[in-house]
Amino acid sequence: MHILLPGPTPVPTAVEQAMLTAMTDHRGALFEEVQARVLEQLARIFGAPSPQHVAVFPASGTGGLEAAVQNLLAPGDAVLAVETGLFGRRFSEIAEAHGVEVHRLEVPWGQAFDVADVVRHAEQRPYRAVLLTHNETSTGVLNPVAKVALALAHHDPAPLVLVDSISGVPSIPLTLTDHIDVLITASQKGFMCPPGLTMLGFSDRGREAVLAQRPGRFYFDCTPYLKGRLPYTPAISLWYGLDAALTLLEEEGEEARFRRHEHLRDIVRAYAAAGGLTPIVAAEVASPTVTALELPPTLNPGQWRQKLAARGLQIAGGLGNWHHHVVRIGHVGYLDVADLWAGLALMAPELPHPDAALKAAFEASALAQ
Repeated sequence: MHILLPGPTPVPTAVEQAMLTAMTDHRGALFEEVQARVLEQLARIFGAPSPQHVAVFPASGTGGLEAAVQNLLAPGDAVLAVETGLFGRRFSEIAEAHGVEVHRLEVPWGQAFDVADVVRHAEQRPYRAVLLTHNETSTGVLNPVAKVALALAHHDPAPLVLVDSISGVPSIPLTLTDHIDVLITASQKGFMCPPGLTMLGFSDRGREAVLAQRPGRFYFDCTPYLKGRLPYTPAISLWYGLDAALTLLEEEGEEARFRRHEHLRDIVRAYAAAGGLTPIVAAEVASPTVTALELPPTLNPGQWRQKLAARGLQIAGGLGNWHHHVVRIGHVGYLDVADLWAGLALMAPELPHPDAALKAAFEASALAQ
């Protein structure tokens, strides 16, 4: 089965083989080497001051969002949550579940938030934090997180900036140096690993807030991690896989990785538009890792995806308000132009205009070289 999903994504052979490494004591010398190497590599990707500004939990990305809330917020804290899709709403709901007073700024699906609008809402009261989504997986919108974080840094007092980049980092540029206090991601997208690990990077200010020992946490307490300890048994095999994946990312290089994802996005958008599908998100805010496409009224998303699955291709359906007329194509992680072409070729016979789609994809591929 060929996969063009926004996650889980294909796993490289080197990562699969690393996860077959014999089990070992997670407090022994062998695993300590892996732990130190992984944390150092993650600190570089996050732009964190040190490995002791990184926490890795055995959980999905949603667990990472909950960990951020539990470690940086307390019941009664007021936060501004900026929602540009389903996962922005999820961040809000997690905060509410922990007794946080959430003030929502809802942005229409398919649009990025406006920096001035966010800043204007943030000025209405002294918020403890602002919750932002970097790359909204449900819509394929890339939000200008760095710009709004810079503007918020000049507030007095400046709110903590909590960022969901689960489908962004390490495939799209963003680091803690962009005035972010916690950056949350997960293993199953750009990190080219199976689901099961969530990684959080903290700024100095974010780390200090965690170490202030705010109440109401146990499993998701980041304190031991930020002091260099593992409080309980980690997902050892996934750590081995992540170690191998981080080596592959380093070998490719940061700029090459960013360009690759942008090129894949451009190919998908050109292919879809020529083939009779409509990219919903404007080009200037289109995600490099996932593209949402509106189907013509003659195509039912569920039935269409079933046809593609029968041909050997998996793509994602629309979420929330977009469930009944949208599909999503992932182009993230262990994927190059040849892999993308293989998936698009499987899809082409089910398009209204297959020849035009393939021609547009070829032209866009040539531009990417």
